[in-house]
Amino acid sequence: MSNKQLVIISGVSGSGKSTALNAFEDIGFFCVDNLPSALIGDFAKKIILDQQDSTDSGAEAIPVRHDKDYALLIDCRTEGFFPQLQKVVDNLKQQGTAIRMLYLDAHDDVLLRRFKETRRPHPLIKAGGQVSTVQQALKYERMVLTDFRAKADKIIDTSNFTPHELRRAVTKFYRRDTNEESPLELTIASFGFKYGAPVNADIVMDVRFMANPHFVPELRELTGLDQNVADYVFQTKDAQEFVCRFADLLRFLIPRYVEEGKCYLTVAVGCTGGKHRSVATSCKLAETLADCGAQVSVKHLHIDQSR
Repeated sequence: MSNKQLVIISGVSGSGKSTALNAFEDIGFFCVDNLPSALIGDFAKKIILDQQDSTDSGAEAIPVRHDKDYALLIDCRTEGFFPQLQKVVDNLKQQGTAIRMLYLDAHDDVLLRRFKETRRPHPLIKAGGQVSTVQQALKYERMVLTDFRAKADKIIDTSNFTPHELRRAVTKFYRRDTNEESPLELTIASFGFKYGAPVNADIVMDVRFMANPHFVPELRELTGLDQNVADYVFQTKDAQEFVCRFADLLRFLIPRYVEEGKCYLTVAVGCTGGKHRSVATSCKLAETLADCGAQVSVKHLHIDQSR
């Protein structure tokens, strides 16, 4: 029996399938979008049963990672998918593998509004084809997906969902909750303003108000990684209180960022040259936030720039 999890996603166009698939990727799933129906059987076997038969037709073309759970997105453009899919699902469920089917839907008026807002055509509408309007395309989709919907163990109506709310729903229902690491990776990056703040920073904090070791001859050639420099930077109550208050702010923000589906948070801490104050402060923050529930790492972008 495999301990892998395979979630098969389908639903009407405009219901948020791509958003859902991105959410699965954010919580650690290996995601595949619109796999041809002829390869569904080989794909499932290679994931769940760990089969490596290179003689199977098309098997080597399937991307497989054996250290992850999987999410597979299919829709009615994958013509004739359901009979093949049902055969695979029934076979694997009999073997006790964790196969789950997720169906996404929304009210027609909501779907019509979404297509209008995004200005994207329905994927089934083709020039000169029998399906010429979004309403006709949605009706056809629902007919084709009737069997999938009936077999789905989870149906999510996204009519009243924002993209963030759909991502939260996917995280809630499908993320393994057995003492896993936090989905948020917090990077604390020291930098020097004279070289520019990192463009990918979500939060930028200026610590140039702190005591500057650059003007102390015996500390000038050292960095914020040296204890003597750190002691000098944090000699004042203001500097010590700043770290506590800023850490408290980040503790407040982190769970709220996670709730909104954010997976990466970069906090940039800057001083003039990125060698002393910002380095010491970044290390101190990382130490203080060790128990904040995020995966914390530290980078020093400009520590060697002035050497």
